[in-house]
Amino acid sequence: MKNRRRLLAFAACLVFLAVVLLVGRKSLVRFFVAASIARLHIFTPPPPLPGESGAHQIWNECRFYWDFAEIREAREKRLKRFEPELKPLVEEIKRRQKAGEGMQYSMHIYREVRWRLNFTPDDAATEHRIVNLRESLNRPETQKLAAEQQDADGSWGMGIDVWYLKLYYSVEDGLDRKNPEVKYPLRFLDPINSPEKLAARLDRARFNDFTRTGAFNREELDETFSAIARLLFRMKGVPYNFDPGLGPALRGYVNQWQNPDTGFWGQWLVDSEGRVWKMDDMAMTFHVVSDLNGQVDHLDRIAKRTLQLDKVNFPAGIRFNGHYENHLNWDVVKIFRLSWPYLDEPTRAQARAEIAKMVDWCLTESYQPDGSFKVSELDDTAGDAYMYGVAFLKDAGYFRRDERFWTSQDFPEARTVHDRIETKLKTIGTSDPGMRSAYEILQALD
Repeated sequence: MKNRRRLLAFAACLVFLAVVLLVGRKSLVRFFVAASIARLHIFTPPPPLPGESGAHQIWNECRFYWDFAEIREAREKRLKRFEPELKPLVEEIKRRQKAGEGMQYSMHIYREVRWRLNFTPDDAATEHRIVNLRESLNRPETQKLAAEQQDADGSWGMGIDVWYLKLYYSVEDGLDRKNPEVKYPLRFLDPINSPEKLAARLDRARFNDFTRTGAFNREELDETFSAIARLLFRMKGVPYNFDPGLGPALRGYVNQWQNPDTGFWGQWLVDSEGRVWKMDDMAMTFHVVSDLNGQVDHLDRIAKRTLQLDKVNFPAGIRFNGHYENHLNWDVVKIFRLSWPYLDEPTRAQARAEIAKMVDWCLTESYQPDGSFKVSELDDTAGDAYMYGVAFLKDAGYFRRDERFWTSQDFPEARTVHDRIETKLKTIGTSDPGMRSAYEILQALD
């Protein structure tokens, strides 16, 4: 039945293509983008309506992928417009980071620029924030202040205008570290401090009415969930009076959000007819599994689905523009680590092979002989390059045999690699949060 439906969908798409050919080249490009997304099989379509014909279901499917392709097209246009202006600013940030300068204020603004550029259609706001980013490079005194808690709302998000990014970086750079210094009340947490507020905030991002807004909410949903889950389940002693119903509410939310067929979590996209398409998103699934420390249903299905997506690009799969990245490799290896006790031997064998390729890529393509890591397309600052490179090698058990859950292989050069990275970080300094995290991981291994 499923194969027959796919054949019918393919036939309908050919008809659609014939129409598109009459319209012009731009529409033809969009058609192929839509077809490439459809071939990935990363969306679970909505159930048919009572009495809905098969022809209408197929047409609705073609229309969904056609509309979703516009999100990618619009992003490419924004990148083409803004990257020439943004790239030299980012290069200057990286140069200063490598020289040991703290660039937290600029980094906060840059993260917001990247979000707006990749996921929102508001070009005016993107342009405005790029101007702010350029101006930030001439404010060395503000760079130092941005690493500190702000008295206005208790966040660590100086320079950020968007609440979810302020939440995420307040957890990442402020609260989720050894002995955080909390001087001011954490008022930035008030918008989620009840089960109702929590669900509303997550639903606002999860149900993505993209044909109306032109926005893709996946990063907002991903980072908001991860920050909240870490606050409630992984961090102790946060000086905030959390509603006692938040923990059970978030667990209930996770359960009803999960796709039971694949075990995955992801964006729920609302099509032009108001129906919901559920996306499988490996990177988002990693956050749910990791932040809940593996206390989720269907871990075996999650690992198998991850392996099925080994050639699919971020965010659905484990590649980025066709290649590995330490950031995503870390996601994958943590999923395998937490699901390992529940996997059958054939699945373990596939996972072993995948991890081995990732480790080899990290050591030959990303790690450098001087103890640094290459800045890449995804890990595009020196801090991120160090943090995700070290985190991946650590969770793959590269540095320590007792953490090597997937293999009995020895890595005799691991100590030398460890020491070179540590020495390089000591030379540069750890004013950047990513570099500090990498250094702390290495220190904890000793």
